[in-house]
Amino acid sequence: MTVVDIPVPDIIGDAEECVVVTWLKRVGDEVREGEDLLVLQVEKVSYDVPSPVSGRLVEILVPQGQVARRGQVLARVELAAEKGAEPESRERRPAQVGTPAKAPAEPQRVLASPIARRLAREHNIDLRQVKGTGRGGRITEKDVRAFIEAQEKAATAVAPGAEETTVPFAGMRATIARRMHESLQTMAQLTLFTEADVTELVALRERLKQEAGVTYTDLIVRASALALREHPRVNATLDGDVIRLLPHVHVGIAVALDEGLVVPVIRDADQKDVKEIARERRQLVERARAGKLVAEEMRGSTFTVTNLGAYDVDGFTPIVNPPEVAILGVGRIVDKVVIHQGKVAQRSMMVLSLSFDHRVLDGAPAAAFLQTIKSYLEEPGDRL
Repeated sequence: MTVVDIPVPDIIGDAEECVVVTWLKRVGDEVREGEDLLVLQVEKVSYDVPSPVSGRLVEILVPQGQVARRGQVLARVELAAEKGAEPESRERRPAQVGTPAKAPAEPQRVLASPIARRLAREHNIDLRQVKGTGRGGRITEKDVRAFIEAQEKAATAVAPGAEETTVPFAGMRATIARRMHESLQTMAQLTLFTEADVTELVALRERLKQEAGVTYTDLIVRASALALREHPRVNATLDGDVIRLLPHVHVGIAVALDEGLVVPVIRDADQKDVKEIARERRQLVERARAGKLVAEEMRGSTFTVTNLGAYDVDGFTPIVNPPEVAILGVGRIVDKVVIHQGKVAQRSMMVLSLSFDHRVLDGAPAAAFLQTIKSYLEEPGDRL
C-alpha cells in the first residue's frame, strides 16, 4: 500500500508556525478525501483542515497542543486500495491536492449535529464518548454540554492533595503572550487616566438600546473614531524611522474568549453611524464566539478599544496592540455624588485610560486626544 505524508497546509499563509488544536481522527480511523482531519490554529484563527486523500490514518506526528512549523509533516495516511488491484509494496510519498484515490467504503461515523461537533472540537472531546439523546442516537449540543458539565464536576470532586493539572502554553495563549511581551519590549508605553461624566451617554444608550441594540462599546467606538479623525497623529504607526499617518480609521474591539483575546476590526468606523457600528460589532462578536472569524477580520486595525466595565473594573493599563500606537481602556459606569454645575448631584461616572507609544506621541497631544473622546461621551447630543 502507498503511504502519503500530510504536511502543514498553505492556509498558514506567511506564518512560520501553527498549533494543532485537535485531531478529529485517531490512528486507525478511515478518512475520506475532503473530510476534516484536524484543526489548526494560526495566530488567533482556527482552521478546519480536510484530508487531501482517502485512506486510513496510520500515524500522527504532531500531537494535539503541539506546535508545527511550515512544511512539517503532521500525519501519514495509507491510501485506500482500488478493488481488484494487486497488492503493492508499501511506499511513502507526500500528499498532493488532486491526487486521484478511490474512496473507501463509508466509515462508521458518529451521528452529531454541526453545533455539537464544533463544541466538542473546542473542548477537545471525543464524540464517541458522548451518549446521544437525539433521534437515532444523534448527539446534540445539549448532550455535549452535559458531558462537559459532568467532566467539570468530576474534576472538582478530586480529593485535596491530588496531582495538579497542566495546560499547554501554546496556540492562542502563546500568541497573545508573545505579542504582549513584544509590545512592552519595543514601545515606550505610558497610560493616562481621566474620569468622564457619562450621565447623558447613559440616557442616549437607553434610547438607542431599544431602537437598535446599541451598547456602550458601540458609542465609545464611535466617539473614538471621530476623535481619531480630529487627531490624526494617534491614527498612526511607526515604520522604522518614519511615522505613517494612516488614511483610514479602523477600530479594533477586544473580545474575550475562553481561549484568550481576539480583536475583530470595524473598518472605516468614522464613516459609520452608531447603529451601523452596533450591527457590525454584533456580527463580529458572534463570529468570534463561534470560532468563525477569518484572519482578514482581525487585520488592519489602527486603534483598539477594550472595555472591562462588565467585569466591575474601574480602571486599568491596557497594552498597545502593535503596530498601533494607542489603545483605549474603558471601565465600569458608577453612580457617584459629585459637584455638577456648582451643586451636589448624583452622576454616572466612567474611568477612561489611554495607553500610548511615547516614541510617537508626547503626553500633551495624547491627553488632548483623550480629552476629545471624553467630550464626545459627556456631551453626545447629536454628535454620536
